[in-house]
Amino acid sequence: MRGLARAAKRAGEMAFNAGGGVVNWFPGHMAAASRAIRDRLKFADLVLEVRDARIPLSSANEDLQPVLAAKRRILALNKKDLANPNIMNRWLHHFESCKQDCISINAHSSSSVSQLLGLVEFKLKEAILKEPTLLVMVVGVPNVGKSALINSIHRIVTSRFPVQDKNKRATVGPLPGVTQDIAGYKISSQPSIYVLDTPGVLVPSIPDMETGLKLALTGAVKDSVVGEERIAKYLLSLLNIRKTPLHWERLLYRREELDEDTFNSNENDYRDSPRRRRRPNNSDALYVQDMVMEVQRTLCSTFMDFTGNIEDENELESLIDSQLVALRKVFRIPHKPFDETHGPASKKLLTLFRSGKLGPFILDDLPDDQ
Repeated sequence: MRGLARAAKRAGEMAFNAGGGVVNWFPGHMAAASRAIRDRLKFADLVLEVRDARIPLSSANEDLQPVLAAKRRILALNKKDLANPNIMNRWLHHFESCKQDCISINAHSSSSVSQLLGLVEFKLKEAILKEPTLLVMVVGVPNVGKSALINSIHRIVTSRFPVQDKNKRATVGPLPGVTQDIAGYKISSQPSIYVLDTPGVLVPSIPDMETGLKLALTGAVKDSVVGEERIAKYLLSLLNIRKTPLHWERLLYRREELDEDTFNSNENDYRDSPRRRRRPNNSDALYVQDMVMEVQRTLCSTFMDFTGNIEDENELESLIDSQLVALRKVFRIPHKPFDETHGPASKKLLTLFRSGKLGPFILDDLPDDQ
């Protein structure tokens, strides 16, 4: 694991990050919210700390950790569907060994959220006997899925208990920091249990470049703060250093078979669809599944054709540039004379990664003793 940790650190320190500085995104409403959260934490009977399963450590709010450690707490590693399940199990074992309750969840899955609620009820079992009203507080950095989790909880409890009029749902948005007000949502009547949603709060200054880029890559920091090309290059550096493209080598030898299957599938869609799609040709946009496989093949072929030293920073940057150029063709991005930027290709690559189309990943490395 030490080798992977060094690799991630190398990627975070590469020259394409030079001049960008340490990522720092701490809007005014978050500063005010962090003070409100500290005030309300003292009244919380249990804290649900939501983290991104792809970055179990980097998505922690370090400023609040001393306070959270003194409370009943459950770590909910959300977006488990985007995380490598084998490595995820090792992370769960790690937190268990640290005497920390932890569960991996998918906030959009009712069964997954129901398991989390079962753990919450178990942890509150003792407190229920003492208090008529209990407060569960949800905290976490932006865009880890807190609001989606609360919405799922709301759907579940309304089927368990009598419907309560005008129960509000948390606002969900694609950009980090959308939920700006601290609001309460009643999830149970007997006993009365309220869930408090809070804005995502990042530490005032992210401690290092690597952490900042991981947060940006997973969407916890707005792309405009860091730059899409910078984030995409960081992603490619991680993939290349970890030799991930070699996992897609089989696609190189299945190109004809896959192309034939895709054509047959499109033919069936054409015949079955009431709107009768046009047959795909060179001017048509590729379907997402086809595009993903072509992206994987392209990254694999450019990696295998690379004859330089991947340990050399300059040569690795050269490989990354060649991959972004190759991806322009895959994404059907028109070439503009004298345009050396990779913004459009970077944006499309990040979209595929963040949606899990390129596969499940965990970017953080387990501590050395695991």
